[in-house]
Amino acid sequence: MKDYQKLCLELFGTDDETELRKIAGRLRGGRRKALSEEDVELAVKMQRDGKTTKEIAEHFGVSRQTISKYLNKPLSDSYVMRLDFMFRQKVCTEIYADFEHKKIKIINRTDDIMKRAFGVNENPTWEDFESFMAERCFPESRAFKKTILKRIGADSYDPLQILEQNKGRTAEDNQYINFTKRRRFAF
Repeated sequence: MKDYQKLCLELFGTDDETELRKIAGRLRGGRRKALSEEDVELAVKMQRDGKTTKEIAEHFGVSRQTISKYLNKPLSDSYVMRLDFMFRQKVCTEIYADFEHKKIKIINRTDDIMKRAFGVNENPTWEDFESFMAERCFPESRAFKKTILKRIGADSYDPLQILEQNKGRTAEDNQYINFTKRRRFAF
């Protein structure tokens, strides 16, 4: 049998139960984070500079999945929908939309303003977001609008519903939108 009182004295410098509880409260359990906050900032900068997830993972000596977890971490859990504005397999702009309160927040993941959802605009308004959605849809005045809406399964001309059906693809570029919905409504 081990002498736990002696072991506590050796490890923690005390065998007093109250003092040991204080020490235990200061210690955080669980696995340590793979990347520090500075590392995450560097990873985001590397991504903006055009490095692939694989290259960033190799730089830090972690898996691609770990890097993706840090790079795709949402601003908070309180958004209603996340729209990732993509170019090929790369997220160019993360858009967090609260449709109830008509608020959005964005994170640009590229320095190429031509591939960003809002170009140079770092703080778009709800109206900017509505314009962005409308630009990624066919015009509301288009001939055979009802036929197109019926074909995609939309009840009416609703840009969000249209974008969800066609993933925000247009004939003018190679960008598209990935959608993630959440339940919470507070922004």
